[in-house]
Amino acid sequence: MFSDLDQQLAATLKQRAGGDVDPAPIVAHARDHGRRLRRRRRGLIAGGMAAACAALTVAVLAVPPGRTPDDAVVPAAAFRLPEASGQPGAIARPEDVGADPGVVHFSADALVSGADSATWRAGRGIESVEFRGPTGQARFALARSEASLDGLQQTLSSAGRPQPPTAVLVGGRPGAAWFDPSGDQKLWFVRWQPADGLWAQLDSYAATRDDAIGVAGRVRFDDAQRCVVPFRLESLPPGGRLLECSVTLGDSERRPFIDGSLVVGDGSGRWLTVRAQLVTNGYEARSGDLVAGDYRARRQGSDVLEMVVEPCVVEAFLKGWGNGYAESDGLVVLGGYRPARDFGRPDTW
Repeated sequence: MFSDLDQQLAATLKQRAGGDVDPAPIVAHARDHGRRLRRRRRGLIAGGMAAACAALTVAVLAVPPGRTPDDAVVPAAAFRLPEASGQPGAIARPEDVGADPGVVHFSADALVSGADSATWRAGRGIESVEFRGPTGQARFALARSEASLDGLQQTLSSAGRPQPPTAVLVGGRPGAAWFDPSGDQKLWFVRWQPADGLWAQLDSYAATRDDAIGVAGRVRFDDAQRCVVPFRLESLPPGGRLLECSVTLGDSERRPFIDGSLVVGDGSGRWLTVRAQLVTNGYEARSGDLVAGDYRARRQGSDVLEMVVEPCVVEAFLKGWGNGYAESDGLVVLGGYRPARDFGRPDTW
């Protein structure tokens, strides 16, 4: 089994090292980052927002305001999603992984403990968690195929010189590990099969291969959680359905929510993203002249619609992050935005 895995990984790494780079995702993420910076200057900020966009590369982890390296470790419960009652874990039903945007079929308490924020995702064939904090940054992803893992964009900083993979065992299961230099440290990639029909990968900074494997072994596949955001979308375009859920949780007991996104699409490959982010009390909303149900929205450039529904700024990404939907479709979706009553209780979302 490892021989096939080794060859597939080596081919993938070689192809990525010498292949052409698609500029579209890079431009989209850069533009999104620019919008974030402009909002920060206007006062739009939620603690740890930089971690909310998984596409941004982060090389240095800073201690957040109000915390010191000597502070008590934030418990994993601060980043835990609500339990998905009656839903099996990935080991019991591998075929369910990535198929339901409302369910994450693994748990990672031992990984996220001590983090500042954790971003959970489910849907479109992938389930993942990415976290960052004073002690490090890592991403774990679970899928039903290697191709799905190969399609993930790298989100942790490295030198871009991946080394050849070597055979490893994770929890007694076969896999491979390789590293990419990253300054004074190494970015390790550990890929393995927790069960037949499942592929898992952990990207993390570690001193040695054994350290990286030890971290990978902390993930559990006998549990299921609900991917939840503090809002609903009650108006979808014809044929539209929910494709993906993403939520970033912080370490605040009073307001754990940082941001959340829902991706809506249809069978023709069209999709758009609606994202809500917390705002500060000093943020002044700009008036909009577009009607979105009971709300007023405005254009933010040619491909983003924005409105303020306390306590969040809500955006609909029509291009770059989406494909094929018109402005009128985005206004329909935003018109159906319904916020939760309590942003401090994920179990009620």
